Amino acid sequence: MLLLAQDESDNAHMTDKQVRDEALTLLIAGHETTANALTWTWYLLSQNPEVEARMHAEIDSALAGNLPGFDDVGKLPYTSGVFAESLRLYPPAWAIGRRAREDYSIGGYAIPAKSILLMSPWVVHRDPRWWPEPERFNPDRWHPDEAAKRPKFAYFPFGGGARVCIGERFAWAEGVLVLATIAQRWKMRLVPGHPVETRAVITLRPKNGMKMTLEPRAAKS
Repeated sequence: MLLLAQDESDNAHMTDKQVRDEALTLLIAGHETTANALTWTWYLLSQNPEVEARMHAEIDSALAGNLPGFDDVGKLPYTSGVFAESLRLYPPAWAIGRRAREDYSIGGYAIPAKSILLMSPWVVHRDPRWWPEPERFNPDRWHPDEAAKRPKFAYFPFGGGARVCIGERFAWAEGVLVLATIAQRWKMRLVPGHPVETRAVITLRPKNGMKMTLEPRAAKS
């Protein structure tokens, strides 16, 4: 489709480089980031069985064994909190760059026009001013009353402003629905002894992969 696409105003086609860049952006921004986010989420659930149990209870109650659809996302606030908390601790876009359009100053620092600034969700998401016990995996942080206490950009896994990730709303729905679908039937357990380390490249990946085994959930009583 990209190779055949053309501008209706002048029938211009994309160059090979433009097609390559568009395809790479789609792959990284639309697929690899979500895969990384879900990988870290399953890891965190495997290390926090009490959180996993609460998520299972919500999923079982809300879905009653049915496959979830988009309309079910609103019925799964704790599951949504699990995904949000995973994105806080392991944001796939761990650093976000912006270029200053004009001279600017902030916090006593002068920023010349055309400077590139890097903002790191990894760092900000661990700031104890807004995140008590910042290394703790705690989906209760996402109860509306708790979330309302924090400034807007204490949390920005998808960036912000005019260049906020165009797929943010889709990613939220996709992450929650995948979690709910798999967790109805399965648990994931980290392979004993498997080293878990981060690798911060374009996205935040597990350096050694994430070797896990699937365990069927016990039959409901």
